[in-house]
Amino acid sequence: MNFNVANEKTGNIFTVDESETLLDGALRQGPAFNYSCRSGSCGSCQAVLVSGEVDPGEFSAKALSATAQAAGAILLCQARAQSDLVIEAQELPAGAAIEIRTLPCRVSVLEKACHDVMIMRLKLSQNQSFDYLAGQYVDILLRDGRRRSFSVANAPAADAELELHVRRVPGGHFTGQVFEYLKPRDLLRLQGPYGTFFLRHQPQLPAILVAGGTGLAPIKAMLE
Repeated sequence: MNFNVANEKTGNIFTVDESETLLDGALRQGPAFNYSCRSGSCGSCQAVLVSGEVDPGEFSAKALSATAQAAGAILLCQARAQSDLVIEAQELPAGAAIEIRTLPCRVSVLEKACHDVMIMRLKLSQNQSFDYLAGQYVDILLRDGRRRSFSVANAPAADAELELHVRRVPGGHFTGQVFEYLKPRDLLRLQGPYGTFFLRHQPQLPAILVAGGTGLAPIKAMLE
């Protein structure tokens, strides 16, 4: 069953299926909202439910406090519509929404930056392009259905490879493969772009960019 979701702040309306989250429905159709983790952990996609019924889903208390819930707050990445809805949410400027695609890619370079960080470059199939904004991330889709998220560490450019910085996690299912088994020319699948961590178009506003470890990746893309 489909439901309409109206954003009281902008007047924009989009449609969601009862089986998908409000964020997934928005990503399919164009309205761009702030979000990051997509797992109910960060709180970036918080909105206010003005009217209608939702299944709020599962989320961290740090992402959505009891006080915020009492005031009608929901997380767009977890809430599922059970009726037509009116929400109040900040939308990003037009042009921030880019079509999410699933593409095959091939490992072209594996280079250790240090003992526990691998620089991995991925080459898309010939004649394939991948649009994203500097600061966004992609999901690597694993064969067992799991996915792992990595920020793209280079600026968008025609025919450019995608650079990812992969930190080895002790016992990590995918990062262990990257460090021990993956080799150039191996095939992977990626999906994206995701995330709203990118510079807004305010050329007169100075910016201070701070990062540590593999958090440098999206900052490097912005600087480039």
